[in-house]
Amino acid sequence: MAEFMILVSQWALPVFIFATIANVGLTQDPLKFLSYRREWRFMIKMVLANFVGAPLMMYLLLQVWPLEPAMMAGLAVFSLCAGAPFLIKLVATSEHDMALGAVTLIVLVLATIAIVPLVLPVLLPSVEVDAGAMAWTLARQLLLPLVVGGAFAHFAPGLARTVQPWVARIGNIALYVVIGGTILGYLPSMMPIVRSGALAIGLVFIVAAFGIGYLAGRGKDHLEDVGALATAQRNTAAAMIIAVNSFEDPQVFVLVTLVNTLGIVILLAIARRLKLDNVEVRPM
Repeated sequence: MAEFMILVSQWALPVFIFATIANVGLTQDPLKFLSYRREWRFMIKMVLANFVGAPLMMYLLLQVWPLEPAMMAGLAVFSLCAGAPFLIKLVATSEHDMALGAVTLIVLVLATIAIVPLVLPVLLPSVEVDAGAMAWTLARQLLLPLVVGGAFAHFAPGLARTVQPWVARIGNIALYVVIGGTILGYLPSMMPIVRSGALAIGLVFIVAAFGIGYLAGRGKDHLEDVGALATAQRNTAAAMIIAVNSFEDPQVFVLVTLVNTLGIVILLAIARRLKLDNVEVRPM
């Protein structure tokens, strides 16, 4: 039974990645992104927050609470990968500008494809990583569906609006299958992860990353909230791709999945709180 559930989760993973990334492209016409060029300073801060501030925070946490190599590797990968498709859901829940969320997401996805293959071998020298192969894998699985979705949104907006809810639904179902299959399939592997404190460190990191992103947008409410959510919600799709292709130890993949699942619950609650704050400050 456990092996079957693992196999099911492996089948669902590429469906989840393609559908969730394509959904982002389907929701926004690429030409609309040009109107956000005035926020270039914020985008630079987002790159620094996600690829300097967040990984540095994880490094400090792991110095305080060292773990076994596989778990340290899983958390390191998790902290490096930014640009989560789920950001769109979080921004929508907080009732902020979804187009700004989409632009931020795309910038972080592109930065993940460019930066992670170069940085990961330096951070984890004991792990054999082909930077070129990793960059191509990330580009193929993250950038291609984004381009396809954006092309439909621009050239066939009517069709994009029709298929987008179905693509989003498929992505959500696939995510639940990945999470359920991973939990049921790797259930014996979970208790060591929980007992080690790795899961707790991951959740502390998410809260700390939220604070880092909030500071990056300091001074403007919409930038503070979008920046905080964009930095706290890591790119699980990219982290899962790396975990599956670069690590033999299944604990890396399991840890990434667990931290992401609990992180989504936390961030959805925070996003709903941000929505209430936005209503309170909105002029009558």
